[in-house]
Amino acid sequence: WHHGPVIDQSYDHRIMENIKVNEIEDFNNVFDDLFKEMNNLGTKLLSSISLTLGLDANFFNTSTDKGNSLLRLIHYPPSNNKNIYRAREHADINLITLLIGAHGKGLQVLTNDGEWIDAIAEKDEIIINVGDMLSRYTNNKLKSTIHKVVNPPKDQWKKSRYSIPFFLHPIGNMKLNVLDSCIDKDNPKKYEDISAHDFLVQRLKEIGVL
Repeated sequence: WHHGPVIDQSYDHRIMENIKVNEIEDFNNVFDDLFKEMNNLGTKLLSSISLTLGLDANFFNTSTDKGNSLLRLIHYPPSNNKNIYRAREHADINLITLLIGAHGKGLQVLTNDGEWIDAIAEKDEIIINVGDMLSRYTNNKLKSTIHKVVNPPKDQWKKSRYSIPFFLHPIGNMKLNVLDSCIDKDNPKKYEDISAHDFLVQRLKEIGVL
């Protein structure tokens, strides 16, 4: 289930309105509030990242204030163990992803040494993934977080897993051109210039969604 921002005429016309859920009391109100809080937190995190890149603290604000971000409510049903994966190895497309503590184990991330390790957030923690847009923007100075979701231990096979990641996307016309400060003789420019919308469409076509 996808839940995006509450949009008005100031948003990109390509961003769709949320579906109104009447069957569950206050469903939309709760997720509208959660979306706002996660977007505010993501903006603060990007502000800190900006400073590490030598940019102004508010560098990303105009691009993310009315971006194409979304909450994704995911249900991984109980497993029969015919397939060890609930979600295969991948990187997220967006700038950063905020993962609220999931119900059940299974999330693993790939280290720089090529080792898969468990990534489990406690109730008062949030896991942050770097997405392909930010990786591209920084010329891989900040690398995309490669991750997957595998089946839990055998004694938990009959349990569902629920997760609510928040994918922070910029506005579609944001330029993802590699930052000059991330280019030097030892790390030449790796990516061609492209907008966030065109990159999103490109990636969605590559994975067969479009």
